[in-house]
Formats: sequence, C-alpha cells, structure tokens
Amino acid sequence: MAKKNYGQVYNILGWGDPYFTVNSHGHLAVKPHGRDTMSGQELDVHSVIHKALATTITTNDGDKKPQFPMILRFPDVLKNRLDSLHAAFHGAVESTGYASRYQGVFPIKVNQNKAVVQDLVTFGHGYSYGLEAGSKPELLIAMSCLAKAKPGAYLVCNGYKDADYVALALSARAMGLNAIIVLEMEEELDIVVEQSARLGVEPVIGVRAKLLTKIPGHFGSTAGKHGKFGMLADKIYEVAGKLKKMGKLHWLKLLHYHVGSMIPTTDIVYNAAAEAAGIYCALVKEHGATGMTTLDCGGGLGVDYDGTRSGSSDMSVAYGLEQYASSIVQAVRLTCDDNGVPHPVLCTESGRAMASHHSMIILEALSAIPEPQDEEDTHHRLLSKIQDLSSKQPRTAHTVNGGGGVDAMHSHAVELKKHGIEMYKLAKKLSKRVTGDANGIYNYHMNLSVFSLVPDFWGIGQLFPMMPVSRLNEKPTINGTLVDITCDSDGKVEKFIRDAVTLPLHPLDDAAAEHGGYYVAALLSGAYQEALACKHNLFSGPTLVRVESAGGGGAFKIVSVELGPTSEEVIGTMRYDVKNDISDVIEKVATENGVWPMVEPLMKKGLTTMPYLNDYKPPKTTF
Repeated sequence: MAKKNYGQVYNILGWGDPYFTVNSHGHLAVKPHGRDTMSGQELDVHSVIHKALATTITTNDGDKKPQFPMILRFPDVLKNRLDSLHAAFHGAVESTGYASRYQGVFPIKVNQNKAVVQDLVTFGHGYSYGLEAGSKPELLIAMSCLAKAKPGAYLVCNGYKDADYVALALSARAMGLNAIIVLEMEEELDIVVEQSARLGVEPVIGVRAKLLTKIPGHFGSTAGKHGKFGMLADKIYEVAGKLKKMGKLHWLKLLHYHVGSMIPTTDIVYNAAAEAAGIYCALVKEHGATGMTTLDCGGGLGVDYDGTRSGSSDMSVAYGLEQYASSIVQAVRLTCDDNGVPHPVLCTESGRAMASHHSMIILEALSAIPEPQDEEDTHHRLLSKIQDLSSKQPRTAHTVNGGGGVDAMHSHAVELKKHGIEMYKLAKKLSKRVTGDANGIYNYHMNLSVFSLVPDFWGIGQLFPMMPVSRLNEKPTINGTLVDITCDSDGKVEKFIRDAVTLPLHPLDDAAAEHGGYYVAALLSGAYQEALACKHNLFSGPTLVRVESAGGGGAFKIVSVELGPTSEEVIGTMRYDVKNDISDVIEKVATENGVWPMVEPLMKKGLTTMPYLNDYKPPKTTF
C-alpha cells in the first residue's frame, strides 16, 4: 500500500509548481528543469543535505565539515526560469505580430552573489541578456560579468548618480559595453554632459518615468506621482527639449519605468505598460526623439509565495509568466499602433521572479519545547476583548480638538492607527490561542538567525513557504513555531503562508534521529535575503551549496560547498583588528592566569568556525 503524501498540507502544489514535489520516500524534491523534468530526474533534498554534510572542505585552518544553516542552490532551476521568461515573451511577440523583440536584464541588487550573476549571464548569452546596476559596486560587477556576454547586452545604469558613477558608466561604453545611463532626476543630465566632454565618450541615456499607475500594498509605497524615483511626464519632455537645444537628442534611446515589486494583477501590468508607451510615443512624435529604441518596463514580475494565485496580498500574484508577457506586449503594441510609432525593444528588470525559486534555506532543528498558555487570555476572554474594542470606535475628526482642521484629522488618523493595531494584536492572540487549545504549540529551536537568513520576514513581514525536508509520508502532528538562537525577542517565526500562526511539524523523536536530523526548508528565498542580511549578535551568512543534476535516476553532483563567514571574519567587519584587539589580549590574560594551554585551542576553534551552533546534541523531547 502506497504511503500517503502530506506535501499538500504545505500547499506545495500551489507555490511549488513546477519546481518542487514530494517523492516516494516522503522527501522534498526539486524538479530542476521545471515542466521539462523527466520522471526520475527529481533531486532528493534530504540526500543532497547529507551528501553536502559529508563533504570535506580544505581551508587555511585545516580540513572542515559544513555547518548549518545552509543555502542549497540549484542553477538548473535558475536556467529554467530564464528560459521560461524568454519563451513567454517570444510567444507573446509571435502571437500578436509585435514588430520588435524582447531583451531583458537582471537587477544585481536582487542577488549579488558571484555564482548567481555569472550563471545568469552565461545562461542568457543567446538572448543577449544583460544586467542592471544601481550603485558603483554593482556597476563594477556588471562591467566584469558582461565582458563575457553577447555583444549588445544591456547594462542599465539606474540609481542616483554622482560624477564618479557617470564616469564609470561612460568608461563601460568605451570598453564596448552597451551601457545606458538612466536619468532619475533632471540635474543628472548636467553631470552626464560634463563627464562626456571630459572623457570624450558619447553616452547613451534613458529617462525614468514616474507613472501615475500604482500598485496596492507595501510594494506600491514608492510609486505614483509621489514616488521616490523618476520624473513625471512633463519633466521628461523638458529633458528632451534640453537635449534638443544642445543638439544631443540622439543620445536619448530608452524610457524606463518601475511601478513596484510584486505587481499583483495583469490589469495593473497592462495599464502601466500602456501609460509608459504613451510617454514613449509622445517623445518620438511630439518631441523629436526619433532615435528612441527601447522601453524598459522595470521590475514587478511577482512570485506567488502563498500559492493562492489570488493577487490579494503582498504574498501573491494572480498570473504566470505568459500572462505577464502578453499584457506588456499587447499594451505597448496597441499604444504604438494608435500613435503610428514603431514598436520598441521591450526590456524588463525581472529579478525576484528569476532568482527566488533556485535557492532554499535549510534550517536544522535543535530542540522543541511546549509553549505555555496564558491562563488569563483564554479564547473566550480574547473574543470578549475584541468585541469590546470593536464597540469603541475612535472619535471622528469633527469631535477631536473641537473641530475638523488639519490637526484634528491628524489626531483622528493616529487614533485609528492605534485602534487597528490593538485589534490586530488581539486577533493574532486569538488565532494562536484557538490553535494551541486544539493541539498545543511547540517552539522549535532552530540553528537560525532570522536577521541573517530571512531578514525580509523581520523587516517587512515577507512570508516564505516553509516545510520539513523529510517524513512527508507521515502526518505532521505538532503545531510549531520557529525560534532562532539570537538574543532578541523578534528572532522567531510565528506567521506562515495562508494566514497560519503555526507550521505543521513532526516530533523530534527517535524517527527524527533515524533520518539523520530534522530539517525545515524555507523556499522561494533566492531573492534579496542574502543582500539584506544583517549581523545581529554577530551571526553571519550560511554555508552555500551548489547542486547540479547529473542525468537520470535523481543523480546529482555537489559542485561546490562554501562555508559561511567565520567568527573571525564577522568580528573583523566591526572594525576590530582580530589579532591585536582579540587574540593577543586573550593570550596575554590567559597566560598571566596560567590557563593559556586550555584557552588557546578553544579560542582558535571559536575564531575559525561559523558562529552558529555546531554538533549540538539536543535532549529528547516528550510530545
């Protein structure tokens, strides 16, 4: 009799399609080629972990074994995402009779890791796939990596710029790279003109449009006419006029826009592309910018983190790659045709949708303890508090401070905010209490720093799908929350996709030991987390493991294993001279106290290993 598959408890069919599944062993598995993955080619994540752990890493401090936490990278998935994006745009171009092409770039800020950026340039060579930079360090990375790209690949230079940034971008053009300097503000044009004259290099420039089309939620906060970046249409036309007066209008080749990350629906995708295409057409027809070639639609291609395909929150989008590409192509085609303007080359800066799926964070469970229930906050009392608070609506602006002026409206807004926060806190407590009353809740202590591994969860409430790596043919009977090892009360994960306050987990019993440990994977985590990671408590980054498929039968090879930063390296980032400020001082005091022979090996091991717990032997937990 076949064992039951409990993968759907975690909605793996929703967010995991077509890259993740549960195999016949009850293990999480990766389909490295997406829908093109043949039967038997799935990669068993549990086996990958144990093979990685068995790897010996030679360092200057001797041979070492990998430590948790670790990130598993699957470059085959990265390639499939890139191929799928280009296939979607190619299909939309062919089916609509669009008279130009698609040529995208990867925004380096999404994941600056060397292997990721170099892989994307290599995988995208046939597509003339390029890179986007938003700072001088990112520009230097892009200049280096694009030296191996297909000639003509875009190097889109975004972000605020000083003379050094502009000069560096111009030097990229002198090297033969297709660098395009995108103006965020009108005054940046003066810097470009000055540096172009100084270096004797003619630039190619773009302008960033501040569109009126907006998206809801957190990611739309920097869009619209009050957004942080770009220029409104009238200001863009002024820039075009200024270039025309200087006889430099031929420099202007690209119009760029970005309405925000995680665009939830295709109607917003369509409306933004149509609005931008209207500005593009006006530049060509009304302002003489006939040399324009490219419409850069920016980022925003979202990831369906919760697997609902609803677009109803910051965690979901209601479309796939094909619908996204079709919306852009149709909007631009119709707008350009209506205005009699040739179809531009379409570019996107899709980073999150390219990088998220190829990487997962593996967390090691250390121990689990039951969470005590607050006897005062029963679910009946919490419900009563909510009902009582609901009946006490904040005073309206007309009754605050005796009038309805600006101060009164501000006070009313503050009161509404406080009221909403209190309602949210009570509702969260009630939800968790009901769950706890039913089955109890256990806090699973994980070899994890929330601040270093999933900083977006802590910073903006970003949720990632999480699930055990093994035992998925056994019913998960424990309601768990994840607690990290930092000395910070925020170091916990107690909110999960689909509005859950616990994660279904298995007991840390003899069965867990038989599996060689109990691991939880945080999936779709390949975008932004490594770049945003902080060093709270001086915990650092994870071990990086690169995994490639090796034919059929689920065969794979561990291409590389890189340990995360050691304690010595992390301490050094805080401006300590580790030898003078740490090692020598400890040696002196330990020698004076006659304990240096004992302290020396302990200090050395502490400095030369990762800061996380190592070879931890947890006590058995009774569930």
